[in-house]
This record gives sequence, structure tokens and C-alpha cells, in this order.
Amino acid sequence: MEKNENIIDTSGYSCPITLAMVSRKLKSLDIGDTLKVISDDPEFRKQIKTWSYETGNQLVDFKKEEDTHITRIRKGSGFKSESLMENIKFVALGIKLHLIKILLQIIPLKKIQYLVTFVSVAEGLRAQGWLKEREIKNYTPLPVPNNITRHCGLVFGFNKKSDAIKIFKLLDKSKFAVEDIYFEDKDKSYKILNFI
Repeated sequence: MEKNENIIDTSGYSCPITLAMVSRKLKSLDIGDTLKVISDDPEFRKQIKTWSYETGNQLVDFKKEEDTHITRIRKGSGFKSESLMENIKFVALGIKLHLIKILLQIIPLKKIQYLVTFVSVAEGLRAQGWLKEREIKNYTPLPVPNNITRHCGLVFGFNKKSDAIKIFKLLDKSKFAVEDIYFEDKDKSYKILNFI
């Protein structure tokens, strides 16, 4: 039985913005819900297919009507690898990120207050490699907190708002699929930072 279907029209936007819009909308849905996405981005089909695989969401169908792509995505329960090596790498990454988080709680060298999120773990890893090549090191890779999403994910943590905004804008300008900046509220919950 089909659960609720929701619709998002990303016409006028191109990737990575379309993926960020889809990712943000899917986060508000329950597992099994479907999202109908309308896009006029010529690269959308390739991007959404890869993104769906990376994030564990199911691409239900895809059709093209003139210059418009229409797809339905069913929210999944997270990344599912096709090989043992992919599973090992994914688990190792999770362990590494959680160890960093625990160490920061035990030895608080800096207070992480701002988090830059990505549309997928793979996109976060790609951004991390790109920043490393440019010797940009003013962030801490961490697991995404459960009150942002229940799925595994990678975020970049910052102790300064200005650094988070600067890196977000740099990655966005360089065509990385950054999603949002969250800040830790007084009640220890995370809220989206409106900075644009």
C-alpha cells in the first residue's frame, strides 16, 4: 500500500541545489513516503539516480515530458551497499566519526556550535577531499546528530559562525551539494541557520 505522496517543484534550479531541496524535503517525510520531484535541469536524471543510491532512497520511476523531468522517490532507511568492502568502508567511517565526537566530548578542545550538512555521505567525503587538497582545515568531520536526521551522515563542525558560512558558500560556489547550516540552540537542539 502506497503511503503519502508529496510534491516538490525544483524548476529553475540546477544541481546541486535541486538535490539539496530534495534531501531537505525527504528529511521531513517518514520511511516509505514518496516524493514527486519536478525538474527542468538537464543533468537531473543522472544526479538523482546517483544520489538515491548513495542515500538509500528508492527511485520509483522517472519520466520526461518535453523539457521537464518527473520522478518519484520513496524514502528509504539509509545506505545499503552492494559489496562487503563498501560495508566495511562505511562502518569504518562511522566508527571514525563517532570516535572524534566522543573525544571532543571528553577533551573539549573547541566547542562545535555550527554544522554544515550535505545531501549524502559521499558528497561530504568528496568535499572533505577537496578542502584537504586546498589545505583548509578549520572544520571537524562528525556524524550527523540524530535530531537532524535519523540516518547516518557526515557533517562539518565549526566553532565560529563566520567559518561555517564561509566554507558553506565556498563549497556551494564550487558545485558541492551542501544542504544547510545548523546551529546548536540553548536547549541542545539544532536549528537551521538563516544566513543568505
